[in-house]
Order: sequence, then structure tokens, then C-alpha cells
Amino acid sequence: MGRLDGKIALIIGGGADGPPNTGETLAIGNGRATAIMCAREGAAVMVSDLKLALAEETATAIRSEGGRAGAVACDASREEDCRGAVEATVREFGALQLLVNNVGIGIGGNLLKTTTEQFDRMVAVNLRSHFLTMRYAVPEIAKAGGGAIVNVSSMAALRSNRLIPYEATKAALLGLSRSAAASHARDKIRVNTILPGLINSTMVRREIGDREAAVAPRIPLRRQGTPWEIAKAIVFLLSDDASYITGTELIVDGGLSMG
Repeated sequence: MGRLDGKIALIIGGGADGPPNTGETLAIGNGRATAIMCAREGAAVMVSDLKLALAEETATAIRSEGGRAGAVACDASREEDCRGAVEATVREFGALQLLVNNVGIGIGGNLLKTTTEQFDRMVAVNLRSHFLTMRYAVPEIAKAGGGAIVNVSSMAALRSNRLIPYEATKAALLGLSRSAAASHARDKIRVNTILPGLINSTMVRREIGDREAAVAPRIPLRRQGTPWEIAKAIVFLLSDDASYITGTELIVDGGLSMG
């Protein structure tokens, strides 16, 4: 019996684009790993991604293991797409109880070098998207009798690397999550945030290359994390194992934030 048996989940940002890691047949990022693990724990999963083909890839992987999955295209910076992803989930599976917001982009820069357009883009993708998906998901989750939401932030919300727009949006997400948790606790909806550290995901390797040897000495556990380790933490917060946990953050960084 899985920890999410009978639940219906929507994963925003559940695709992955790039070459597979060693030992993997698919590109694996935090969102794809989470979607697959939710299905393995018994949930029916709607996978959304900016590129429909990547969402379909994840859904196909889930169905190949005997799970239930659908796919929908979603640009989470657009309100109509966020509403559409929620509606597609309810139309496909009849309800919605679990939401994972995993979209995010990284644009570095200080106060003098960051353009207004860059800052606005970061807010739209890293912060407003979570607000929009929760706005449309919460009524459906409440209608289903309650559930859980996990928003994916970053260790950068707590520890600065002088990346103004990225850190500002990731830190603001903590406040958004706490406020949503307080506002909807009476609807039996729990809202928590995951703060990943340095993760050896497809996106990270695509953006900065394989830097395991370079970054491992900075991490107390002496290695980067994997998307599967982030997925396990997310599944825990979605499950009844975390039934008395809401409005808080779970840091998954191998001890890096200790300093």
C-alpha cells in the first residue's frame, strides 16, 4: 500500500530536458522524479510542463510502470495556463488533492546589472506562478476534503550568493507558502516548502555542467543531492506521514546551509 493511494496530484514543472544522468534512461529533474515517485506511491498524476512533449515523456514513464498519468502544457507564468492545468486534472481524474509547484528559473545579477525586465521575469516564473496555481487549486483541494501543497524554493532563500532576483523570489516564496498555510488550514490544506541545495539534476548539468568534483568539498555530506532525494522529501510532505506539518520549510541540502 502506497503512501498516496487514491490521491490525485498535479505536478507543475514535471518534465525534464537534457541528457540522462549515469544509470538513467530518461533525463531526471526534481519535477519528473517527484511525479514518478508520487505515482509509485499510488497517486494518479497530472504532469504539466512548458513543453507538452516533456510532460508526455514523464506520463509515459509512469504508465509504463502501471501508474495513472496525464499530461498538459502549462506556461506557469500565464494565469490561463495555470487555471487550465488545474481544470485538466479535475477533468481527467475527477478531483485534485495534491499540488507540487516545481517551476523556476535562475537569472543572476546584482542591483546595478539586473534589468527591470529580468527582475519581472523572475517574479513571474518563480513567485507569481505559485500564487496562480494555488489560487485555482485550493478550491478544488478543499472540495475534495483537503490535501497538501508543496512549493519548491531553494537554499538561496536563506543563504546569499549575491543573485538578487533569484534570491529575492525564492525568499518571497517562503512567505507566500506560510500565508497560504495559515489562510487555508481550516480547509484541511497543508502548505509547506522544500529548499533544495546543490542537486545533480538535468537542468543543473545543462546550465553549468557536471560540477560534482568542484562542489562536493563544500557540502558536509561531500556530494551533490539527487532529484530522487528531493522527490522523497516532497512525497513525505504530501503524505499523511506529515499530517501535522504545515507552514514550514524542509531544507534538503546535505548540510550546506550550516555554513
